[in-house]
Amino acid sequence: MMLGETPPQTRGILFVCTGNICRSPYAERRLRQLLPDTGVPISSAGTGAMVGSGIESETSEQLRRLGADVTAFAARSVTPQLLDGSQLVLTMTRAHRGEVARLHPSAMRRIFALGDFADLCRSSHTWRPIVPTHPWLPQVVTEASAARGTVAPQEAVDVDVVDPYGRSTRTHTEAFDRIEEFLAVVVAALGSVAGSSRAQTLG
Repeated sequence: MMLGETPPQTRGILFVCTGNICRSPYAERRLRQLLPDTGVPISSAGTGAMVGSGIESETSEQLRRLGADVTAFAARSVTPQLLDGSQLVLTMTRAHRGEVARLHPSAMRRIFALGDFADLCRSSHTWRPIVPTHPWLPQVVTEASAARGTVAPQEAVDVDVVDPYGRSTRTHTEAFDRIEEFLAVVVAALGSVAGSSRAQTLG
């Protein structure tokens, strides 16, 4: 581990979009709600963040309707230091993935477009069983990265989450629905792995 890097067992999940006020905070707060008590930090950042801003109003309203926490949020920029502190980086589009990878090339194997990661999670039954005495998230990332070449890629239009900022309620709904679709798959895979890891460790 290089000087300044976060120890692997404390690294978490980082969502990335552009402004860090709509898509990535939505995914962050929903995954915290849907995958609680895992001990894995979940956060977000933006490639062109509106630094210090709160969650955009329509996004915040939808999160509240779903019962997610929208408090204590301030948009921030994605940095190499944030990437060092993240075991898994999930971007809202493939273009974001490229931007983030250029920012920190050595982290590339840990960076996925959310839609692509969901596709890999659909094949998670073929992944090797996790070792319960080791942190589970690094093992998941290793398996997902290894599976990249075994899953036929979808078209970008089926993977990317549209940017709803400054656009209609319909576009916001489209973005939220796409994130929910992908998170449902991710939660099913990660929730199963995390739960199995905790049960085996406690047992």
